[in-house]
Amino acid sequence: MAYCCDVERKKLQNRINRISGQVNSLKNKFNDESFHLDSDPYETIRQLTAIKGAVNGMITSYIEHYAKGHMINKVRNGSDIEAEAQIDNLLEIIKVYGK
Repeated sequence: MAYCCDVERKKLQNRINRISGQVNSLKNKFNDESFHLDSDPYETIRQLTAIKGAVNGMITSYIEHYAKGHMINKVRNGSDIEAEAQIDNLLEIIKVYGK
């Protein structure tokens, strides 16, 4: 399981680095004094949408890794009450994420 976690951690690190690059690019755009908000709204919205999609993808990937890896072991090795609590926690995460 440790190797799997290391691989997943690396994938998440790569994703967050790409997201950070996208955010920094947009930040630099807004910090540029020659940039005007009305100059190209479609490009700015496209960049914001790309960032939103990347973050949503990362959340989905993280939830999937947690559910398939860590949660399933906790459910298998715990009592029925602990298993139900784990499932309730996952459902709460999904509800919050879905908003």
